[in-house]
Amino acid sequence: MRNKTGVRHYFAEGLTTRGYISLLPNMMPSWKRAYILLGGPGTGKSTLIKIVGLELLDRGYDIDFLRSVRDPDSMAGFIMPRMGLGMLDAMEVSPLRWQAPGVVEKFTDFSLFCDEVKLEKQRSSIIEIEKRLQELQMTLEEELAAELGSLIGSRTTKPPLDKGNISWILGNSAQLKVKKENTGPWPLAENALKLLQKSVVNPFFLHGLTVEGWLNLSPHFLTDFDQIRLEGDETLDALDWVLREAQQLGQLIEIVLHPLNPDEVIGIVFPERRLAIWQGNPENLQDQGLERPLSKTLIETLASWQMNRAQLKAIYMEAVNFDQVDSCRETILNQILCDLNTKS
Repeated sequence: MRNKTGVRHYFAEGLTTRGYISLLPNMMPSWKRAYILLGGPGTGKSTLIKIVGLELLDRGYDIDFLRSVRDPDSMAGFIMPRMGLGMLDAMEVSPLRWQAPGVVEKFTDFSLFCDEVKLEKQRSSIIEIEKRLQELQMTLEEELAAELGSLIGSRTTKPPLDKGNISWILGNSAQLKVKKENTGPWPLAENALKLLQKSVVNPFFLHGLTVEGWLNLSPHFLTDFDQIRLEGDETLDALDWVLREAQQLGQLIEIVLHPLNPDEVIGIVFPERRLAIWQGNPENLQDQGLERPLSKTLIETLASWQMNRAQLKAIYMEAVNFDQVDSCRETILNQILCDLNTKS
């Protein structure tokens, strides 16, 4: 979502028909520093991320906010792409170890701002709710696969990479391979893959699942972009052109993935040229096969997940000292500014 120049919103992870997908490992190799926030929900991490990000934005830095796929209205972190710095709420992203050697990690544990006695009294409730949330997430994945998985095979427009998948994008460039079985009108030719190897490709999601339906960030993300909207097989040729253009100009390519099927590319973005090539209309969920109303079962599961999450947040909010959180925010902001000044 683009509110003003220099800020963007998107998802670095997705709850798909193939399970929970994280694209963070693909983003991390360009990072130099990572601020990792630890602690339970409701302790002020998301608010801190938002406020610190906006403070940096006001100082002239570009900020990419990462929405939480578990709660699309909350922030899971932010990235400063040009500065190689990121901040993440460890509880809002999938568990992983960073894939970028040399990243300086700075951890802040928000449990230090909580009353231990109050949390200990609620320990059994916290454990029970956390277990319930894990079970509900597994149920959501199963229901998504059962209810919406059929959309993947019934779409009327072909994805750009209908002869294979984008696992070669999500891996490192050394693993890129040409699929020998490609015999269609636009196979993934060796020259196209070579172009992609020399280009910087960042994949992400622009759709999040809520009780009300799909949250679509695409219209806001593309507000300042010239758009080329394509249908059917034209998209295949467009991808070829984009790869060649990117190589000639040495520019960044950003690839938007389908929220249910991460093997499908629904948009290609030239951020430096303010140009986006899209399958259909980015404002129209029907063009992405997402217009179908959610079933009662899926809505009830989502609502149950949100209710349990709200209960867990309420427990932590009763125990946290927000004056200490505010003081921590100032400390972290000053640390980041010091890091950025040292780098410059």
